[in-house]
Amino acid sequence: MFGKRIILCLQEKKEQGGMPELKLPDLSMPEFNMPEIKMPTDFNEGSAQLVEILKPVEQLSPIKFGQMHTVIKDINKEAGDAIASYVVFVQIIFLLLFVAYFVMGVIAVCVDFAAMDAPCAAQSWVWLYVLLVVIIPTSLGFIMLAVEAVLKSIDLKKNVGWEVPSVFFSFPTPIVYVVFGILGIVLWSNMGDECDQFYATNHGMLLTMFHIQVIVMGVASILGVITVWSQAVQFITSFFTKTEESVKSA
Repeated sequence: MFGKRIILCLQEKKEQGGMPELKLPDLSMPEFNMPEIKMPTDFNEGSAQLVEILKPVEQLSPIKFGQMHTVIKDINKEAGDAIASYVVFVQIIFLLLFVAYFVMGVIAVCVDFAAMDAPCAAQSWVWLYVLLVVIIPTSLGFIMLAVEAVLKSIDLKKNVGWEVPSVFFSFPTPIVYVVFGILGIVLWSNMGDECDQFYATNHGMLLTMFHIQVIVMGVASILGVITVWSQAVQFITSFFTKTEESVKSA
């Protein structure tokens, strides 16, 4: 009975103007255009491309040669252009070394985990210091990179009429470096000979990373404070200059 109804329905449709044409969905694959990769033609262009690739790594690194070069260029454009190629070379070498340093720090923390319960760990804090220096500055750099990317995507200058000055992105990290630099110097200077010998004998890799981190944090804190101070001076100067120009134009 049900089959006869279907046949009658189909005959009715045919008499009215034929069967409706069945349209299959478009199963063709969408076109995928690979981005054009431009090969560098000289050393400067290749270095610029490599620096752009390593830019996220610089945000995580304690010493930011890119920011320092920007400050120098803002103060004296001719001097900044003159040392640009040298800064790029040093920047690339340092960022590659930073990646190796970070990997070695993680390995040292994992391999020398037993140093956390060492007899002199309560006074030296070597394992804890290496762990904190590996985690906190890198995490802070990642957070600042994410915040900067979000604000850039929002485009505050276009939508609101103002943007967050770059000095505010640079300000938090030098404070962290100063704290860890001072703490590392205090721990290193107060470490006794027996404790130092214990770490050198049983946890040599961890002790080496501790010494490297103290030196890096000390240098990074000095350069970071100088960079932030220079950026703050540039920001204040440009702010008052714009204010004077707006008052004169009014």
